[in-house]
Amino acid sequence: MLVRRSIARIGYRFGCNLLPLLPNWPGEIVFIKLLNQRLSEELQDGLFDFLDSKVLEVSVTDLGVCLRISKRDAYFVRAPTGAPADSTISASICDFLAIASGKEDPDTLFFQRRLCLGGQTEIGLTVKNRLDALDRSRIPQWAQRWLEMTAAELAAIVAN
Repeated sequence: MLVRRSIARIGYRFGCNLLPLLPNWPGEIVFIKLLNQRLSEELQDGLFDFLDSKVLEVSVTDLGVCLRISKRDAYFVRAPTGAPADSTISASICDFLAIASGKEDPDTLFFQRRLCLGGQTEIGLTVKNRLDALDRSRIPQWAQRWLEMTAAELAAIVAN
């Protein structure tokens, strides 16, 4: 356990220093592919149509990473280069993972000012609410355990 936490601490610190120096597009491509795969039913049902031609920026504050996405037809796509963000959602990697694993409620983090919305807050609130309403049982058990373990591990690292 101690070795795993030491490796995680080194990895986290390395990521905090290295990721801001790298281009965002590889992360955006992976993030968008994951969203399109995991939210395909919701996209087909039109639950994210409010994002058509809008730019949503997801900022992972402690890692210095900003992922900018848009939506066209029934797919999320990379936002056009230079287009200003219509809405922003920002939090630490720990908080995003805690939300994804279901360990933290986005509203609680919002009121604790750990999850921030900017720009057209209606877009950010709608995204937050749609993602919060997703059926977490669709997440494979191994992925759910990985999210929970990683969120707890990073929370302990950041707290120290």
